[in-house]
Amino acid sequence: MRSTLVAILIFMSQLIGYANDCSDIIDCLRKNELSNIQLEHTQLSAYDKLMLNWQVEFLKEFDLTLINHHFFEDHEPKEITLGSIYYYINKGDYYFHNYNDKKIEALEYYKTALEQSRTLEDKRLECEVLKKILWFHRINYLYDNNTYKSYLDDYKVAAYDNFELANYHYFNLILNFKNYYVDQWDNASHQWLIRYFETHEVPFLKAVTYTVFASYYEEINNYEKVWDGIRIAEEEFSKIPYNYKKNNVNQLLMFAARIAAKDRDLEQLRYYLSQFDTAIVNKSNFQFKALYFFYSSVYDTLKGDYRSAYHKYMRFELSQDSLRRFKYNDLLNELETIYQTAEKEKQILEEQRKAQITRNWLVVAIVALVLGTGMAVLLQKNTAKKRQLAEQEVLLKQQRVENLLKAQELASIDAMIAGQEKERQEVANELHDDLGGLMASIKLHFNSFKSEPNQATNKLYEKTESLIDEAYQKIRAIAHAKNSGVIAKHGLLKSINEMAQKVSIANNLAINVNDHGLDDRLENTMELTLFRVIQELITNIVKHSNASEANIHLTKHSDYLNIMIEDNGDGFDTAGITTRSQGMGLKSVDKRISHLGGSMNIDSEIGRGTTIIIEVPT
Repeated sequence: MRSTLVAILIFMSQLIGYANDCSDIIDCLRKNELSNIQLEHTQLSAYDKLMLNWQVEFLKEFDLTLINHHFFEDHEPKEITLGSIYYYINKGDYYFHNYNDKKIEALEYYKTALEQSRTLEDKRLECEVLKKILWFHRINYLYDNNTYKSYLDDYKVAAYDNFELANYHYFNLILNFKNYYVDQWDNASHQWLIRYFETHEVPFLKAVTYTVFASYYEEINNYEKVWDGIRIAEEEFSKIPYNYKKNNVNQLLMFAARIAAKDRDLEQLRYYLSQFDTAIVNKSNFQFKALYFFYSSVYDTLKGDYRSAYHKYMRFELSQDSLRRFKYNDLLNELETIYQTAEKEKQILEEQRKAQITRNWLVVAIVALVLGTGMAVLLQKNTAKKRQLAEQEVLLKQQRVENLLKAQELASIDAMIAGQEKERQEVANELHDDLGGLMASIKLHFNSFKSEPNQATNKLYEKTESLIDEAYQKIRAIAHAKNSGVIAKHGLLKSINEMAQKVSIANNLAINVNDHGLDDRLENTMELTLFRVIQELITNIVKHSNASEANIHLTKHSDYLNIMIEDNGDGFDTAGITTRSQGMGLKSVDKRISHLGGSMNIDSEIGRGTTIIIEVPT
């Protein structure tokens, strides 16, 4: 009897010790107080300690390159315990942060952990898993997607103290504001969190919350509070000695860099870019690394280092291409719908088993209702079909008219371009053959008038001869420029190079031509139009900019051609571009580009030169 009583007491003390150990560890984990976790002194099982230790080390280092990818294969759980729940939490973290194309698997592991926590009826563990799932939705910003709402509602019910309520209010703000919908900002949650942080020291939660505050203040144009939010978030992150903060710190830095770039504050922009941690030890940081290249390109552009800006922007584009491959919102919607539908079907089957007789009568009533409804629906569909056919016929007629007008407009533009080319050729021939020959004859006759040498007449003769030479060279330059169009045997790139060389010699302007990927010829009409556009823009530089250097960049992508023309001249105010466009020929250029289905953007500042970017589909 005594031995039995002793055994019971020992068993009860172990249960109490287990509960205390588990409670303390979960409390430390949820508040990220990692230095207070001493697993070796607990009475937890070896498996529970192993899984909890994985989570602790992951939060401390946040470096998945240190993780053995066979770890989860070697330690699959055999029963539902604290360790099994953290096994699925850890596996979800590993897939979420280590792969860009396995987000669905990560979410499924979190869901398994959620089911097991509910099986154990443990609200603390349920809250830990719900935060992982909500953080998953917060990181991936599922635009116009409401799959998070049921989890947010569940978390509000499960929250068991003010710390968990503070997390709920944070997720309530960020998930409803994630599309920058100001009208969905919850001011009650906003004020609740401000009061909470006045009396509680929780650095990580406060840092990410004030980052959200700063985003909201930006949307309502309160930039003083934007910088206050950034400053507070920086201070709170600095209190955290562990690496789990890395992604959020990088996100804050890129947000601050964007605000500094908007303010054109080069010093602030340089500072935040210099603080960015470029080492990628998990894939969830990849999107912020792409933003780092983008804002570095912006910084170089503001400094005037366009070459460096171009290279960094190309690295940003490459990063964006990689990220686009892993978009999965539609798939997530589909899987979430399947999951919810399956749950509803299970509930319906259960109700059907409990009320079979009622269901039979309901089926009879439904059949009658369906027959009546079906007849009404068929009648309505028939009417709607007729109306739809009539509307489609009207639309087809409108489309035919629009297509005809568009074809006529294209034909007139082609005729205009052909006429301009013919006129250019005739002007070039007349300048070169008639007026050029006339100037040469004048010079020969002028030489015959040279009298006996004396100082006065020699100076007059030399000055007059110099003016005739200058006029002759300018006529030749104009003739070459007007006649250097895209010839079938030359192609676009060679014609541009020849034009740049001739214009450079005639106008003391250094023109550099850089091409990337322009190995194959384009369609002849497109080459002709693009050449005339570039020729017109170079003429503008010669006439109006007082530039000493100009660059022409031609970059061929898979389905479009990018042309960038920049100079170091006087620049101009783009606000007055409509008043200048006639004299500078920009209206004609824009019309040619629109004819090709492309676009043109102009960036210029007085005293800072001009950059014109053209994109044309090929």
